Amino acid sequence: MFEVKKFLQTVGISIFITVIFSIMIGFIQIPSYGWYVALQMIITYGSLGYFAAKWNPKTPYTAAFLGATVVSILSLCISYFMFSILVFWDPAGIGRSMSLAVTLTMAVTALTVFIQQKKEGAPV
Repeated sequence: MFEVKKFLQTVGISIFITVIFSIMIGFIQIPSYGWYVALQMIITYGSLGYFAAKWNPKTPYTAAFLGATVVSILSLCISYFMFSILVFWDPAGIGRSMSLAVTLTMAVTALTVFIQQKKEGAPV
């Protein structure tokens, strides 16, 4: 059974980790903006995949997919409405961004599920 409360907690903690990580990285001063964005994306969607598998053990892949989609759309809407970045003018860019987000989240979820099954001694 899909647990909506745990799903919302997963999305919330992922966004919270992103904010905290961004503040910490702001003090370090990474010279390349591309590295900063890549590192932030790995942290955001990696934590989303981990917590989706941890807190939604019956439906981890559904929670991971929906979580990545929600966070991606939220990010696009914030970019457009708050910062006036014209992200919706490039549909191919939106597709690449969402595909990469979902792929990364699903990979981390699969890895987390695999490790959990190994710890429990269940056949993989």
